[in-house]
Amino acid sequence: MKTQANVVEEINRLLADYLREIENSDLKPLSAQVYQVQSKNFVRWIKDEFTPGEVKKSKRMLQEKSDSDRA
Repeated sequence: MKTQANVVEEINRLLADYLREIENSDLKPLSAQVYQVQSKNFVRWIKDEFTPGEVKKSKRMLQEKSDSDRA
């Protein structure tokens, strides 16, 4: 964990408040989704549960493996 548990607890509380504000805003659905996903990913990063680019890297590695298996 990158951050102390009591700090993460407060961050989660603030994240919940932030997500409610997004829901109550006049943002377009796609914009609201971007705000939500990015803020959740940041909190996951704080808890050492997320690495930026990990999904893209995994997909690329699977594609490269698939390509090499066909060759």
